[in-house]
Amino acid sequence: MRAGVLSPMTARPILCLLALAAVAGCGGGNDFSGDPKVPDGYKTYSNAGISFAYPGDWQVNERTDAEGAPAIEITPPDTSTTPFGLIQLSVSPKAGARFQQLADARRIVIKHVNDAKIDSDEPVDIPGAKKALRAKATTPPGRGNDPVEVKADSLDVLRDDDDVVVLTVASPQRSGQEFDPSKVVDTFRLGG
Repeated sequence: MRAGVLSPMTARPILCLLALAAVAGCGGGNDFSGDPKVPDGYKTYSNAGISFAYPGDWQVNERTDAEGAPAIEITPPDTSTTPFGLIQLSVSPKAGARFQQLADARRIVIKHVNDAKIDSDEPVDIPGAKKALRAKATTPPGRGNDPVEVKADSLDVLRDDDDVVVLTVASPQRSGQEFDPSKVVDTFRLGG
């Protein structure tokens, strides 16, 4: 055997260990079961069987559409410098048949309208959901009165009741305004 080349008998266990490590590493931040760990200083938003944490000093603007579905925007106290951090939640009642179409259209907007790079896009398991996708993206500086790069984390969720829920969290990477969007997304839960 040549130096640096593993035999099939040696390589197989190593490849299995690497695969297990990769799978174990992928699970971090994608466990949407049980009670979420709410970060210090965060509050919990809860409505229509949906809950998630958000920074405690942020402002919640909640409205209901004609069908009674909630649409929520949560923003920091100071929104004078743009882009600013943003948490958006929308519910599309009984839109389950269009779930994949809606998710695909959102990704087209992310890539082609916002000129963003999708850093990751993967299915996740969420109790109470038939299907869920989590996407993370980076948008380069370009818009606002103080353009900076924006990191985003989002969920597209098809609930068991056929409603489509979209949670999007965006954080400008400006000193003093940035926060980790995953701290919000990781606390997302269905039920209640």
